[in-house]
Amino acid sequence: MQLDEFRPERVLSLASGLVDQITYVPHLPTPGGDVLATKTFNRVGGALNLEATASRLGMKVAHCTPLGVGPRADMIKAAMAKENVEALGVEDYSSGDSGLCITLVEPNGQRSFVTQSGAEGIRSFEELKRYDYAADSWLVVYGYELVYPTSKAAFEELFASGIVSSKIVFDPGPTTAELSDEVLTWLGKNATLISCNKSEFERLSPFVSADCWLLLRKGAEGAELHHDGKLVASDTGRKVPVVDTNGAGDVHTGAFLAALAAGNSLQESLELACRAAEFSIQKEGGCSGPTWNELLAIR
Repeated sequence: MQLDEFRPERVLSLASGLVDQITYVPHLPTPGGDVLATKTFNRVGGALNLEATASRLGMKVAHCTPLGVGPRADMIKAAMAKENVEALGVEDYSSGDSGLCITLVEPNGQRSFVTQSGAEGIRSFEELKRYDYAADSWLVVYGYELVYPTSKAAFEELFASGIVSSKIVFDPGPTTAELSDEVLTWLGKNATLISCNKSEFERLSPFVSADCWLLLRKGAEGAELHHDGKLVASDTGRKVPVVDTNGAGDVHTGAFLAALAAGNSLQESLELACRAAEFSIQKEGGCSGPTWNELLAIR
């Protein structure tokens, strides 16, 4: 399948929504040490970074992951309503509040994470099989759910069930090193698009099949799109002031999907995705993707 021929209006997301506790620090603390923060605030992040970006750029987006009950769940629900992201998560099999991601941001924008999963990490096949994995949708899968001990088996059962007809977008994220060979083999053959950064690709590369499209994000160096061992599109990126790189990869992927859905070519879509990520890193926190007017203004 040619990637630019698939133009669905809808994104389904099985990824986790979290609340990010974002703290700006002059440097990371040494083991056993302390460091004085300059600023701390809470912001909805995780899957919502990609979902909000795609929604702002005109796509219908459904969040198919439980949120739980509690103050963090309430915060995520409010953000989803604001971003026009439909909440379809089945809550019958999870418990507790949504998870928390403690995010330390250094002056160069680099971020480090400590994640405590919550209701979004408690998954079962009984829950997962209740969503409609229609062939005319993108299905977003992140690496976190494939390594959590409370969700890994459920996703493996979903993959083996054969009920997924949607085109899969897979982003391994910071959990790449913990993903099993079996899971990576399945996704390398069955995902339509894998989106990852350079360090993640080192682990993924042996598993990416010729049929899979690879969106390789290279930070300040831009991005590349590969297929069947060939470079299909590339963008060198632009230098912009960096405030916070949190969620920039998610914004890049969400903008790429939305640009394709809007009828842009592979090259145009990649360029728009890079501009969206550059827009994002000049903002604080996640859910920082642009609208179409903002995106087109910086082309």
